[in-house]
Amino acid sequence: MIEDSIKYQTQGDSWLKRILIGGLLLFPGVFLIIPLFTFNGYMLEVMRRVMGGDTLNPPEWGDADLADLTVDGLKHAVIVLAYTLVVLLVAGIPFFGLVLAGVGADVGGLSVLGFLIGGLVYLVGALALAVVLPVATGNFVRVDSISAAFDLDVLRTLVTNGTMLKAVVFGFVVNVLMQVVSSILGITVVGYLAVPFLVFAGQSAIFYIWAEGFSDAYEAEYGEPPLAGVGGTTTPTAATDETWGTDTDTTVEDGGFDDDDRTDDRF
Repeated sequence: MIEDSIKYQTQGDSWLKRILIGGLLLFPGVFLIIPLFTFNGYMLEVMRRVMGGDTLNPPEWGDADLADLTVDGLKHAVIVLAYTLVVLLVAGIPFFGLVLAGVGADVGGLSVLGFLIGGLVYLVGALALAVVLPVATGNFVRVDSISAAFDLDVLRTLVTNGTMLKAVVFGFVVNVLMQVVSSILGITVVGYLAVPFLVFAGQSAIFYIWAEGFSDAYEAEYGEPPLAGVGGTTTPTAATDETWGTDTDTTVEDGGFDDDDRTDDRF
């Protein structure tokens, strides 16, 4: 899974152009927030495509609607912000409560205890967020609705799924590798300029892993793919594929069953 995710953006004839455009979005993104939303929207499109079963054809910038990508990225930012605020709020209650109580009562021990408990709660919350957010993101992509990211039934079901947990761990591994390589490249000016392009490929790999984990876990738990036939390969059916119709006609001409015979045999 990790190897396939890392190679994902190197597929296709225009892979270099795709990575260059993705990396360039991060340069103005330091000063302008909109390119970051567009960048994030592209990652959601990667997730949507992989969840639909297509792991061989990364989204092309030329085929994308940048306005839609930007809006999707903004929606996802709202989801991440909401979850982050919950973690900060829960961690902040003991932190500010005990710190203020310690200051008011002039008891330094309470302030220190507030720092420790608040820090511990924040750490636990951050770890929980790292597990919940990929599931929330996957369900947001599946339904294309912000409210789906807070679907407690799906969250409870998939957060504890072994396949999804493995995907979270693999995504974390890729993120660590990306950070390490970025730090090494950042030592030189040329290397520093290459970092955004590495981040583009690395983030794409993480969303690829999340998508495969979510798709496999969802199908295992609910008995159907999250995005059956969307953006991926589908198996033609007799009702829609012209080849099947041609075969049927040939069978009749060769002396096979006609329509009435087939009807009788069915019943």
